[in-house]
Amino acid sequence: MSLETTAVVAKPVINLRLFTIRIITAVALFAVLGKANVWLDTATNSILALGYRALLLLLPLTLLVLGRRSLSVTLLCAAAGLVLLAVTHNQGVVMFAAALFAYGIAIAGYLIKSEAAQTKEGAAYNRVAMNMGSLLAGLILLSPLLTPTLFFLGAAGFVLLCLPIALGATFTCDPVVARPAGQEGSGWGNKLPWVIAGVIMGIKLFGVFSILPQAILLKTGELPAWYGLMLILNSAVVVFAQVPVMKLIERTGRFKVLTVIAIIVGGFAVLSSPAAFHVETLVGALVWVALLSIAECAFSHLDYFSVKQNNMFVKEVSLGVGAGLTVLIMRVMPPPYNALVLAAIGAGGILVWYWLNRKSIASLHD
Repeated sequence: MSLETTAVVAKPVINLRLFTIRIITAVALFAVLGKANVWLDTATNSILALGYRALLLLLPLTLLVLGRRSLSVTLLCAAAGLVLLAVTHNQGVVMFAAALFAYGIAIAGYLIKSEAAQTKEGAAYNRVAMNMGSLLAGLILLSPLLTPTLFFLGAAGFVLLCLPIALGATFTCDPVVARPAGQEGSGWGNKLPWVIAGVIMGIKLFGVFSILPQAILLKTGELPAWYGLMLILNSAVVVFAQVPVMKLIERTGRFKVLTVIAIIVGGFAVLSSPAAFHVETLVGALVWVALLSIAECAFSHLDYFSVKQNNMFVKEVSLGVGAGLTVLIMRVMPPPYNALVLAAIGAGGILVWYWLNRKSIASLHD
């Protein structure tokens, strides 16, 4: 992708064009993920969860072939996948459509996120944009009039709104895929911590999109009308708490990495026991989601750290593995062991990340 590189004295915190595209694509993504539990089979749902980040492996080829058109063309791919989901019932085509949508969303999202995560503030605003999209998706899911055809066609139209905005979007840096040998983060030993970080972030992200709905379906047999409110709550908490939590973490100074880890471990403790919170009830689900959402705010620091160690690409691909693993475990493993296993992977994973990254922690404090 041919991107302009200029000498910038003060890099803007937010790129409004990219911020807008991030919100719109997030609406489509999270609305589809919300309906995947009831409208898509286990295999297609797993392809969607795994693919929307793991298909970032195709990013180098995409940039090589499409260049500066990468953002626009991948948005078209996402819209085409949604159209196919609306008009076909053939299982093979449905699985291909889910993969096509996941590919488009993965590449477009990474191009935007890579630009935003050049600063801590940009990483935070990127997460805010994602959660604003999730909030709007929650409002859409509250509608009792949705049918699969209407829903997927509407989502496709929404994604197509991004095209005129994308044509005028500019970047201040190249998307990070790989670094020359010898630079920090270029060795596979340095990438392993970020593989782990991506997996645990994927598990947390799919708390609302897989763990919660599966826990509710186990008790009631159907998703209640208020499920969309949980997406809204998740988004609202992150939108309003992201920057304050980031500033609170920064105030801990040399202990900020340990603070981030403590918040994340606390989040996985909550994630481990949806039944204990009685998430099949509105009040129980509200408390469970609110606590998870506060913990999610700590992940913007991991986004920033991964960029500074040249490993954002590795982390993002691995996030898809964590998302796919979450869907598979929640649908195959019996409760309550499914959520417990996922929480143990998450909490243990962040501790292993810290141990493997301990020699680089000093640079993360800068």
